[in-house]
Amino acid sequence: MLTLLRTFRERNYALFFTGQGLSLIGYWIQSTTFNWLLYQMTDSALWLGYFSAAINLPVLLLLPLAGSLVDRFDRQRLLLALQGLFMFQALALAILTHFDLLTLKLIVAMGCLQSILTAFDGPARQAFVPRLVANREHLPAAISLNSMLFNTSRAIGPPVAGWIMAQTGPAPCFLLNALSYLCIISALLLMRLSAPPISINSARRQGVVDNLRLILSAPPLRYLILSYLSVAVATMSVYVLLPIWAREVLGAGPQGLGWLMGGIGAGALIGAAIVGTHRQPARLWPLFRQTACLLGLALILLSQTEGVGPALLVTVLLGLAYIAQGVAANTLLQLSIDDEHRAGVMAFYLLAAFGSIPVGNLLGGWLGEWQGPHGAALVSGIAVLVITGLFWSTSNRVIAQAAALAAHPSPASGRSE
Repeated sequence: MLTLLRTFRERNYALFFTGQGLSLIGYWIQSTTFNWLLYQMTDSALWLGYFSAAINLPVLLLLPLAGSLVDRFDRQRLLLALQGLFMFQALALAILTHFDLLTLKLIVAMGCLQSILTAFDGPARQAFVPRLVANREHLPAAISLNSMLFNTSRAIGPPVAGWIMAQTGPAPCFLLNALSYLCIISALLLMRLSAPPISINSARRQGVVDNLRLILSAPPLRYLILSYLSVAVATMSVYVLLPIWAREVLGAGPQGLGWLMGGIGAGALIGAAIVGTHRQPARLWPLFRQTACLLGLALILLSQTEGVGPALLVTVLLGLAYIAQGVAANTLLQLSIDDEHRAGVMAFYLLAAFGSIPVGNLLGGWLGEWQGPHGAALVSGIAVLVITGLFWSTSNRVIAQAAALAAHPSPASGRSE
């Protein structure tokens, strides 16, 4: 825990953490309100799914291209511009909602706009964090703290949105999110950063194909992204079935769903904290594989679970393993690439994270219909272990290379060729 707290000695990171934390709470308030309004306008779970997929499609399509473009700009200025656009989008939603002008077409259009902005904001934020920590040993803790912040804000924002909507309606929720962007904008303006060394020639050469070629030619990068994507798809196929677990298996209704989601959230915080205490890649590589094994076993345990108490304990394990693996993958990627390719490569990591959700949800719906929730959890758990086994020899080589670099460090260590 002391390792995590030492990261706040980095002034720029402390500013970013504070501003981003307040802004993320606003984001989750808006996200909850937005989904509620969309459901009210469609009055159909099926159409809600279709429109949600359409709204999220731009971020999936644009992420690889956005990542390559982000690497060509000063990320601090780019983030400032993006936060300003997010703020005006939220303000527009507040005005349209207040005057009862928000139609289904408008809400879908505003959702697509946010999706487009997110495609650029995600890689920019991921690539910006390493510039905020002067001491490279603090980077794993900084990335873990970001994950903890994201999960904490996700626990705070939705209940606040529900209370505000019940008291005053949806418009103030959008207004509150618009105001929250002032926090991250202020933090960015207060930072003291040296100008990044951007090579014009490399910026011209860099593109989606170049970043993809870099990933495919570097076994550690290829292993991280493909393994994480495969495991994430299997996990998301069970995650989408949690409402069915709460109602049909546990007989606990919405409150049971809250308990299960809370268990995952608690486990996520623990998993992110565990990764944050590991400073060296030589220790993170084995952890990445160990959490995949734990995740597979947790899913198999879930398939044998009946009561609320045991299910809650298993969801804590699920959240711990899944988030710990994701944060480990994020950290190892950040430590393995140079700054000129950072946003482009991290865009593919985000593509794996975001892309696993619709694919896993579709797979989970099919498995749940065919095998039921217990069978779906069992199949997914076995799939995670099989996937991990298929990558075992590759992970052995990567772990051995990391151990050798740790024993005999060189100036080039920490970057992939």
